[in-house]
Amino acid sequence: MARAPKPLPPPTDDERRRAGEAARALREAIADPSTMGAKTAAHVDLARPRRGEWWESWANLAGFHRINGKAGRYIHALLPRWSFARAEIVAEMIPDLEALAERGVRPTEDTSGRAA
Repeated sequence: MARAPKPLPPPTDDERRRAGEAARALREAIADPSTMGAKTAAHVDLARPRRGEWWESWANLAGFHRINGKAGRYIHALLPRWSFARAEIVAEMIPDLEALAERGVRPTEDTSGRAA
């Protein structure tokens, strides 16, 4: 039987500050994609299972990554253990970053009702 992951420590003041900055930067990038900055892409080879992924990041969106192109998933370093579909960035990722910034609350449940 699989064990539940170890709980994350409470967020630091620095993480909360960065979460607020990240939420604002993502909203700005959605409104004006020219604010994203230069894109960087890297190919990551994974040993188990044997496959590779393309990770993309942008200079002005610290911690935000797109994995395997537009049809892939999106992650943010301040929201470990979570990945988002493109349509979930505005509906879930940004509100999760704002909750982390404003109340120090990490997400525990996605909109489909599954627990973390």
